[in-house]
Amino acid sequence: MIVGSKAVTIESIGGRQAVIFRDLMPEIPSTTYATFGLYKYPAKFIPQVIAYALSAFGRPGMSVIDPFAGYGTVGTVAKLCGNDYELWDLNPLLKHLHSVAVMRPIEIDADALIRKMSTCTSKAFPDWQNISYWHPEEFLTLLYKAWGFYDTLDNEDLEKILLIPLLKATHYFSYNDEKRQKLSRSPMANNRINRLLNQDWEQIFYTMIVKGIKQVLNKLIEYQNLEPENVNSIIRAGIDSSNTKLEVDRNILITSPPYLQAQEYIRATKMDLYWLGYKENYIKELGKKEFPYQDVPKFPINSKTYLDCLENIKESHMIKIFERYFYGVLKTLTQLQEHITDKLLLFVGPATIRTIPIPIDQIFTEHFESLGWTHEITLIDTIVSRGMFFYKLNPATGKKDNRMSTEHLVVLSRQ
Repeated sequence: MIVGSKAVTIESIGGRQAVIFRDLMPEIPSTTYATFGLYKYPAKFIPQVIAYALSAFGRPGMSVIDPFAGYGTVGTVAKLCGNDYELWDLNPLLKHLHSVAVMRPIEIDADALIRKMSTCTSKAFPDWQNISYWHPEEFLTLLYKAWGFYDTLDNEDLEKILLIPLLKATHYFSYNDEKRQKLSRSPMANNRINRLLNQDWEQIFYTMIVKGIKQVLNKLIEYQNLEPENVNSIIRAGIDSSNTKLEVDRNILITSPPYLQAQEYIRATKMDLYWLGYKENYIKELGKKEFPYQDVPKFPINSKTYLDCLENIKESHMIKIFERYFYGVLKTLTQLQEHITDKLLLFVGPATIRTIPIPIDQIFTEHFESLGWTHEITLIDTIVSRGMFFYKLNPATGKKDNRMSTEHLVVLSRQ
């Protein structure tokens, strides 16, 4: 369990401090330690940020909510801090991934499990028109059988242990380039497939899953070594947070909202959703609800900085993206803040639209100050690494890429 009051010792300048969250929380040695890095998910919340925030601005016994939970890291950390938690997300994958991240390790004969998979006669056929575009025909029979076996498991723990290795192997045996943010093909992925086709790819597939099962078990042991507490949790996946009501008050809202121009988490994970059995029409409808595709009703933004930025954006398409983003995110957070008793902890990064700086943290701060919240401090951390491609020139503009190099934790208190 991670306990104790943490304090920033660096001098504050204008209510802002530079910090290195990874150094402030040595209890979590890396962002991929334990179950925090079990699976690659777009824009994952850094666990050290959550751990620091909950230990510095909360205490054991408080309850927290994350309305944009993504991979579910807030819940995984909340157990370490002794906090009940509630997680919401549009992506149904949340409930699958989080259930693995917080489970207890089990004893399992991975080789025996794979032998059963290899002789399984059941098959699973995703409701996916373009499946042959993403998977070579040669691999499909193997994938149908592997997922058919997964669907026949009647042991919930075995399902959880197998899920992430099976998802990883399924991606590896596809044309998807996992170095890219969204589901997309590339020459690099094509080369990988061509190499596989010239090898004993069926044996490679099963070997990957065996190794993956052992890796998951090791990560679960690491997580248990952090001594997670038995706390109450509510997981609401596949919901639109902007139209969802919080049924009980919470002490703390802590979240990392979607990025301004990189929100397509459904598109990035739709291969997983298809193989998990979700229907194509349902997945498409979820994608339409993501910012900036959702036609969000106009919502009052109480921020001079917001209005200044809006005035500087000239392209109608970019104005629509800008407005829809803030209407959607701030509508969600504004509705929820009425049911938060102590703190709003908002982790965001500065962004740009056509080289125009968009200080999201300042816009959020001004908006919630107008609603009676007190801005305590903004803690500024530097991004250490990127999991995806980084471009010197922004592909959309051909100009220098000024996308986020820092991320900011805005701390607001109920007056």
